[in-house]
Amino acid sequence: MSINVTQETKVTVITPAGRFDALMAKEFKNCIGELIEKRQIMIAIDMTAIDFIDSSGLGSLVGGLKGIAKETGEIRIAGLSPEVRTIFELTRLHRIFDIYENIETARASFV
Repeated sequence: MSINVTQETKVTVITPAGRFDALMAKEFKNCIGELIEKRQIMIAIDMTAIDFIDSSGLGSLVGGLKGIAKETGEIRIAGLSPEVRTIFELTRLHRIFDIYENIETARASFV
């Protein structure tokens, strides 16, 4: 379980990896909070390395993503596995965020 943050031009790419549980959700929210404080508001989240979202992480993920949308409105989601895409559809996150097949397309959409 890890979260990698890279700054690529004006876009910050966040890549969580492993199981998205309550601990990772807390790290994710802290990471996002720091970026918003620094006014790094063009954020792309690469979800390709997430292998599972458990119930303890799901609520925090949904809350964190909705909080980002409220603060900035500048977020892209990329690389959802079929399982994670289903979760996004069930929680209606697919109606809030633009979802891209890969991180390159998501990053380019900011331009």
